Order: sequence, then structure tokens, then C-alpha cells
Amino acid sequence: MKPLARLSSAVLLIAALALTPFASAATKSVTVKKLDVITAAPGAEGLLISGKTLITYVNTGGSNSNIVLTGLDPSGVQQWLKTIDSGADEIALAGAVDSNGNLWLAGASAPVIAPDTATVQLPADNPDGVVAEPLTKLRSDMNLVTLWKLSPTGDLLATYSLAQPTPALINAISVNATGISLVGRIAEKPFALSITATGAFGKLVSIGTSKTELNAVVRSPDGSFNVFGTSSETLGGKKNVGIRDGILAKINKAGAVTSVVRSSAPKAERSWNYADSTLALTGYVKTGKKIESAFTKFTAAFAPTWTIRIPSNGTSMVTTGGALTYAVLGSNSAVTGVSSWKPITNQLLLLALDSKGVIAAAYSAPELSNPLTLSYSKDIGLYGLAQGSDGSVSIFHIAAK
Repeated sequence: MKPLARLSSAVLLIAALALTPFASAATKSVTVKKLDVITAAPGAEGLLISGKTLITYVNTGGSNSNIVLTGLDPSGVQQWLKTIDSGADEIALAGAVDSNGNLWLAGASAPVIAPDTATVQLPADNPDGVVAEPLTKLRSDMNLVTLWKLSPTGDLLATYSLAQPTPALINAISVNATGISLVGRIAEKPFALSITATGAFGKLVSIGTSKTELNAVVRSPDGSFNVFGTSSETLGGKKNVGIRDGILAKINKAGAVTSVVRSSAPKAERSWNYADSTLALTGYVKTGKKIESAFTKFTAAFAPTWTIRIPSNGTSMVTTGGALTYAVLGSNSAVTGVSSWKPITNQLLLLALDSKGVIAAAYSAPELSNPLTLSYSKDIGLYGLAQGSDGSVSIFHIAAK
């Protein structure tokens, strides 16, 4: 790894402001509105929006694992069903949509085993009637980092793979006109990876050791990208302050880490887990038994413009839609600024935050408990996947304004 650029004292001072929530003027409390739950989505692990089509993906088992995609209209009615099946195992772990509406799935796959072309042997004499046990079909390890490019209607357009010594875990993907960026983990080490739109893989960049995790990535127009996660070790010359610190890092298009900023709190565990293209971030802050979800809007220089913390079970997601930032979390206690909100058990809470990070609206549905994904379309509004307390998965929705 190349030496990291030294941050100016001014930038460090600004970044330190992210350690505590900003003060804001008193606002009128909002009342929780009913969130629309449009359809069940059994087994769905991701939700994307292409145009006015919702696309869910599910990883299925069997003789080999496949990826099943379902296209739905905005009301949740199925329009099409497609399967990615190479004949070997494959699994999708993250997804994104490009500016043309094409779908990009990132995950792991196994090499396709060539069929056995050996000459057929005649059965041998078996006077004792011994029954041989059937041979188990050999399955290759999923040691390929794989990208699948699909049309807006789920047709497979291209598959790109990069072999690794061991299977990779992909945590996040970001796509723009210059290519694709991935973050994840291989052999207990966090990595970041850039790929061109035509499938040329760049240098795999390792950041830290097993004491660091990379959970989110946002690709910039020039081909560089920002990565976000958590670490309990020194990175970029910045020592750990809390038990674990949230981290924000910049990687240039050559694959070199150029800066690292830490979000720290003494005796606390912090992590950035989710980010959108506008650099709205969310993650958890755990101090003792107290857990909060932090939502923060950053500038391109990683300076926070606003931040808010809300008691939660530690699960949260964020996305920007128009002038609002939508924050969703697993809520387990009262929330300042949300009237009459006192969940007895964990319950999904969706908040609309204005340009200053102040709660402008709140939504929930009693049958939902934990968010899984969150997506916004200017054409059809906000959609997300969530689990119920029984483990079922459903799609929820807020109409476009």
C-alpha cells in the first residue's frame, strides 16, 4: 500500500465534529403515518429499481445454486421471472442499476466443470451382486469474484469474473459511467476493487487486516471511489480512539489509498454500514448497552453538514430522494421529534429528513421489524425490503411527491 497523504489540521478538525450530533432548532413533533406494504417477497435478498420496474433477487439452492430475478410493476404485480444458471454455483451479494437502467449484480461463482468425455465402459461381471454407492458430483469452490450485467428486463448481457485463492464476500457495489467499484473481504482481509464497464478488473486493494471491515462504497465520476466501514487498528497514520472507529477512506483511480478519516468516540464502537451516491451515510454507535443509529450527510471532503442519532437495534439504511434524505432503522424505543412513538418490540421506522437533517415525516407498519434494502426512483418514489418478526420479507413503499 502506498503512503497515505497527510490530512491538514483543518480537515481533521472538521471531521472531529462528526463525533457528536449537531445542535438544531426546536421543531414540531411529527406523527407516524402508515407505511404501504405492497406485496410479499419470499426469500428476497435485494431490491433494485430500473425505470418503473422493481427487481428482486433471490439465491436458490439445489444441484447448484442459482440467482432468480423477479420484475414487478410499482403495485407489486409480477411482470417477468429470470434465472442466472451457468451450470455451476453462483450467488449474488450486492446489486446496483446504471444510468441506462441495466442491472449489475456482484457476488461469487464457481468455475464450470467440463463434462466427463471418457469412453463408456461396459459393466463388469458382478457375481456377488455388490451394489456400488453412487458417486457424489464434484462441486468447485466459489473462488471467482463475479459481475453479472443484465438488461432492465433481466436478460443476461455479460458475465465478468476474477479468480481468487479463496471465496470472496462482497459487501457493496457502486456503478457509474466510468465503471464499477466493489468492497468486501477475501481470506479475512478487507479489499476494494475497480472494474471497467467492459469487464477489465483493476488492482485489488487491501486496506488493513481482519480488524478492519469495508461495508459501503461510492464511486466518483473520475473513477476514484470512497469506501466506508469500521476499524480497530491504525490506518493512514490515524490511531484507533474508541473500541472501534467508523472509517471513511478515499481511493484514487490508480488504486492507491489517499486519505483516511475516522469517526470516533471514547469507549464506543462505531461503524459506517451504508452510503448513497450523495454521501449520506448511516451506521451504528454502541456505547456500553446503548445503541444508536447515526445518519450523517458529508461533503466530498468528508466534512459533515448535519448529523442525527436515533436509538435503535443497530440496523439502518439511508438514501436520498429529491430534497429529502430517507432514513430507515429498526426502532426499539421512543424517538425525539416523533410523537406517540413507543414500540414495545423492535419495529421498522422510516424517517424523512430535510436539508438540515431535521425529521420532516415518519412512517411505519406494525408487520415490519427490520429493513433489508432501500431504493428511490424519481418516477415511482421510495421502495424497500423489510423483514417481519416472523422472518417473512415484504416490499414497502412511499409514493413520489
